[in-house]
Amino acid sequence: MRLRSHLLALTLATLAPMAVFAVVLAVRIVQREQTVFRNMAREQTRTLSTAVDAALRGHVTSLRTLAASRHLAADDLQEFWDQAQRTLATQPGWRALNLALPDGRRVLQTGTPFGAPLPNVHEPESLLEVVSTSSPAIGDLVQHRSAKLFSVRLPVPHDGSVRYVLSAAIDPDDVLALLQSQRLPSDWVAVVVDGARRIVARTHDHEQLLGVDAATSLQRALDAADHGWFRGRTLEGTEVYTPFHRSGFSGWTVAVGIPAGVVEASAERAAWLVAMGITAALLAAFGAASLVSRRLLRPIASLADAANELGRGGTTAPTASGLHEVDAVGRAMAAAADAIAEREQALRAADRAKDQFLAMLGHELRNPLAALSSAATVLRAERSVPDQARAASAAIARQVRHMTRLLDDLLDVSRVTSNKIRLTREPRDLGALATRALRSLRLAGRLDRHRVEIDVEPAWIDGDEARIEQIVANLVENAVKYSPDGRRIRVQVRAAQDHCSLEVEDDGIGIPADLLPRVFELFVQGERGLDRSAGGLGIGLTLVHQLTKLHGGTVTAHSDGAGHGARFTVALPRIDAPADAPETTLLAPVRSGRCRIVVIEDNDDLRKMMRHSLELAGHTVVEAGDGLTGLQTVAAERPDVVLVDLGLPGIDGYELARRLSTLPARSTMVLIAISGYGQPEARQRALDAGFDEHLTKPVAPDRLVQVIERHTSC
Repeated sequence: MRLRSHLLALTLATLAPMAVFAVVLAVRIVQREQTVFRNMAREQTRTLSTAVDAALRGHVTSLRTLAASRHLAADDLQEFWDQAQRTLATQPGWRALNLALPDGRRVLQTGTPFGAPLPNVHEPESLLEVVSTSSPAIGDLVQHRSAKLFSVRLPVPHDGSVRYVLSAAIDPDDVLALLQSQRLPSDWVAVVVDGARRIVARTHDHEQLLGVDAATSLQRALDAADHGWFRGRTLEGTEVYTPFHRSGFSGWTVAVGIPAGVVEASAERAAWLVAMGITAALLAAFGAASLVSRRLLRPIASLADAANELGRGGTTAPTASGLHEVDAVGRAMAAAADAIAEREQALRAADRAKDQFLAMLGHELRNPLAALSSAATVLRAERSVPDQARAASAAIARQVRHMTRLLDDLLDVSRVTSNKIRLTREPRDLGALATRALRSLRLAGRLDRHRVEIDVEPAWIDGDEARIEQIVANLVENAVKYSPDGRRIRVQVRAAQDHCSLEVEDDGIGIPADLLPRVFELFVQGERGLDRSAGGLGIGLTLVHQLTKLHGGTVTAHSDGAGHGARFTVALPRIDAPADAPETTLLAPVRSGRCRIVVIEDNDDLRKMMRHSLELAGHTVVEAGDGLTGLQTVAAERPDVVLVDLGLPGIDGYELARRLSTLPARSTMVLIAISGYGQPEARQRALDAGFDEHLTKPVAPDRLVQVIERHTSC
């Protein structure tokens, strides 16, 4: 038999199982479409619930700010009533503020003259929850005068118990606006119900149904679970599929009613499309069978092309050819491509594990580095120490700074190459930032062996202050690294019409022509001696390139070859100087007087070295080795400054900061976090917990003293 006959027979033999396969495939696609739609709707409902929670937490945060009032702490309720009146005017969704005792008696309320008799609080259940848990609570919808409102309540603690309960009565229209902002399809019905299952907000007939009990089908679903998907009816009687999610924070539920026809239509369309596609494929199979013998080479050539594409790292799978053997090979190739994709996912997981390891490595290394830095400072300041010990302490300090810089660069390059750097951009004077970076390098002794010239002019950019200074420091330290002692290094900042330029030029060993195109690649370094006395990992210029790129700029390198020095030029987009821009000056720090300082650190060596270095600076220092002892020490000593390690035993530094915020002396106390974690999210978490400053270990003693002097006047 000829090949054509074989192919026709094969086609006839496979028609029946293909028909069965078509039916099974259609059913599975319908099920998959329904599952995808259901998961999408449930995820959207969960997101909407999260948004409602975020809005409620925002009200809690605003109340927390008011609860921290010094008038309330001093029991000056007349002044606090005035402050509450002013605060109410700044919150569009708030209708009233009241302060109540734990037993429900109100002591003041906005809109009612101070001292006038007041009724007990509405909806006392949420007030009792606040008193029993000492945590914020969200009340149910109640009738308040002529309107329906809900309350957000916050405990005001005193001496370990709830002294008052501060509440804000909020208009449900505030929640309705959040629902409407989601721009759901017009035939969908989104609803928010409170803990009593009464409607707080609804995208359809909100005013008529406000405060009405939720639909019976939704209430039955809530009896069974906190989240899920069911088919039921709206209050208007419309058949809907409903994903719902009850918040663990507020006890409120968000549900979205989707017309049943919308859910089922997509699955039906998918089934029809699959059926039509498979039918067409079956019809085409008869024609293909008669032609495939003459076109055998064409699908084989297509298969070879796809194999070549996959071999070059592509993802294009071969198209169906009509030949079973050829298609089997194609499916195997597609499976191989999937396996490659899985390996890539594994590599990404390994990359995440690497980032976590580097963060932990940085944390574990910073504590001993901090102790070494403080110990070196104490040795240098002690007059009775021999000259050899002074020289040794200076060497320790230099190597600690060097190791700290290597550690910071290593962690930064990991974040930059993983695209995890987030910039905080503001109008900045590039000339001022360059001057400040050079001053820090001089204070650290990094420029002692070279002649550094600086020529800057005001040049305004939209940049991240810390990252721009890092660019300057890395370029200058690169010039120091590759320039023999005594050579000149020149730093220049200029403002052109549309860009600002930073130029760092040295008279060092230069860059060979073959290395110049790769000088910004990771771990690429110039020729070094066997002793590697200058140190480095070959990542400084990579950081410069990536950080410049994140600012929308470019960096270029130029050298006339070995022995002729090098010049690096950074170009950043220029902006107009702000109207209130200060002159570019660097003021010398003002020495403060003696401060009372409490150091809370569980690492004994580091704690003692910090104490010694601060005492050498003229301060009075008290130590504590854990969170609870530190809390008691601060309460007893009433210090000017508290230095807190975040990873404390007992209670961690974040909880310690929150507890210190309740002390009357907190308003005059400077709270500084000292942590082995230096990521931006770690800094933000510390500031959110109530710290005034966040420093990353190791902190040079002179740097620590400068920070204390900047925040205090003692």
